[in-house]
Amino acid sequence: MSFWRIVLKSLKHHHFSNGLAAISIAMGVALLVAVYSLKEQSHNTFTQVGLGVDAVLGPKGSPLQIVLNAVYHLEDMPGKIKWTYYREVEKEPIVAQAIPFVVGHSYGGFRVNAIDGRFLTEFEYLPGKTFSFSEKLGGQGRPFIAPDEAVAGWAVARRLNLKLGDTFSPVCGVKEGGPIHEKDILRFVGILAPTGTPHDRAIYIPLETFYGLSGHPRETVIMAHLEEYREISGAYIKIKRIRGGALHPGIQDLKFEINQSDRNQLVVPAEVMPRLHNIIGWVDRVLITIAIMLTVLSALFLFFSLLSALREMRRDLALFRALGATRKTIMGLVISEALIISLLGGLVGLALGHCLIGVGAHFIKVESGVDFSAGYLSMIDWLLVPAAILLGILAGLVPGIQAYRLGVLKNLSTVS
Repeated sequence: MSFWRIVLKSLKHHHFSNGLAAISIAMGVALLVAVYSLKEQSHNTFTQVGLGVDAVLGPKGSPLQIVLNAVYHLEDMPGKIKWTYYREVEKEPIVAQAIPFVVGHSYGGFRVNAIDGRFLTEFEYLPGKTFSFSEKLGGQGRPFIAPDEAVAGWAVARRLNLKLGDTFSPVCGVKEGGPIHEKDILRFVGILAPTGTPHDRAIYIPLETFYGLSGHPRETVIMAHLEEYREISGAYIKIKRIRGGALHPGIQDLKFEINQSDRNQLVVPAEVMPRLHNIIGWVDRVLITIAIMLTVLSALFLFFSLLSALREMRRDLALFRALGATRKTIMGLVISEALIISLLGGLVGLALGHCLIGVGAHFIKVESGVDFSAGYLSMIDWLLVPAAILLGILAGLVPGIQAYRLGVLKNLSTVS
């Protein structure tokens, strides 16, 4: 009988304990793969998605709240800023582009943002990438032109099953149940091609449309005509680049100058989001620690399973020795069994882990609009096979040594 046939027969003979060991290893590996992948993807995404917005000009309040609202369409904006102040900032020498916006409306559970038309045609949501309406890329229609026109992000159109020509009335507020601007009927003339950013989860209307919505107080209506009274929620700021594509260093001076104001502030998403990631990073570390502990416990379970199997197989192994098998061969049988169980559990865990990532990615996209991929390969994926081999060797080493030292005559004696 060949070496591997003996190993397979042993695995089959102890299929219950071996199966439990493989499942326990798979669970630990799955959790480790899922947590580490989501950790890496969240760090990459939340520190890079905001790079399309070099800075956000907003009211005084929490910088994190402003970034979550302006870039990720979450939370509420803590106040308003004067249009005249926005125009002053726009004229700063290091400012390449400033796109004003007003938030506070919704439709179908998605934000309706009033924004300058340049956002849809000139703004780079990521370096070198502007919004597209190309049908080849998944978009439709065109940017808005008239006050009664609107453009839907790709995720909004897909979720609400929107088509060009569909109409809607904005809801005042970002929560369900708010008053509806029933007299204002806006028509979708464009659907953005998917970008994989939170911008897919918003509806965009012309900035001037916001001030004219029915039901707004007279002070808001006046803002459409008199700039000295006009207010906006904030503005996306693009900063000029210097050599190597780096931001102009003057952004820190501009930020300091604006932040001296008692009403306004300049927030840099690339500074805020990594800070948030560091604050909540302990959650990742706890989950990774739990996954490692579960995997180690699985290895111990495999270790004791092999010891138990070795006790049952002492007579068979002694018989193999009597028939000419070497000590190294007997030791190899035990370690090979451990390696197969460990590799099987690791590969099953890898597949299960990516399934968990796929499920988690769905809920993350629903809540934040950020795309996570189940096919993303983290550092753990590349280390999995070597780690599984090492785990199998460590778990099978002591039982293998015991098998190596097995006495032939003693274990061939009749069992009473």
